[in-house]
Amino acid sequence: MSLRSAKERNGKFDTRNQLLLRIWDEIQSVQTDFCFPQELSAYYMSDHWIQTTRTVLDVGTGNGYFLSKLLEMFPNKDYTGIDISSELMELARLRLEGRAVDLRNEDYFGHHGVYDFIIMRLFWQHLPEDRIGEALRKLEELTGPGASVLISDAYDDVRRFMPDMPAFRAMINAYTRQQAAIGRNRNIVDVLIDWAESEDSWCVGEDIRLILPSSIHGYRNLFGRIYELWVELFECVGELEMDFTPAKDELGRWSRDEYAFTQAGLRVVRLDRLG
Repeated sequence: MSLRSAKERNGKFDTRNQLLLRIWDEIQSVQTDFCFPQELSAYYMSDHWIQTTRTVLDVGTGNGYFLSKLLEMFPNKDYTGIDISSELMELARLRLEGRAVDLRNEDYFGHHGVYDFIIMRLFWQHLPEDRIGEALRKLEELTGPGASVLISDAYDDVRRFMPDMPAFRAMINAYTRQQAAIGRNRNIVDVLIDWAESEDSWCVGEDIRLILPSSIHGYRNLFGRIYELWVELFECVGELEMDFTPAKDELGRWSRDEYAFTQAGLRVVRLDRLG
């Protein structure tokens, strides 16, 4: 779960609600299952990560599933995970029990420390635009010269459905408009890149655009489940004033069609702080 100050914790992220806790727990696990194998390339492309990184901050650890995968691949680092949801952090503690990970129920803006490498997955799109500047200043506080920040966020331009699902797409578009209306930008990565390129002390190390197709073995079922969870989430929260039945019907037909196809995108950007 992306971190924000407690006063900005809206209904969609209120994991005190047990239904929302269950939905977010599964969403984070399914997202990790189909994103992690692709995101790994960004870590292997960083010499700093492979050779010199020791201290790592994972912003928005959530249920700890992504961090558990990272630990399996790269165990010889000191990991700290933070999240504003005490309920998801409790799940993370259970999942990572016995592992050398420092888990803290903290807000990003209130966290203190200096790290070699910061991971920010699906964080920035949920941050109010009027706090982006503050968040970037915090990033500078949490890093020193030579540090890196790896950002994974939305890349909606490549999303496709075959056969088409207009009602399902309408639901996603309604959510995007609703987020924009409350100051959340799903295209925030371009803003972050522009900031890094305008700063003398930062540069863009990598800008990787990943396409995740359902044709990869096992991904079709993962997509079907994540789409079901999206509908369940939007319906539970009640922020979208729409009838979800057409989207559910389309998704049911899509899931039963053995030739159905979908794909999603992920933008993975590494920002390097210059020495």
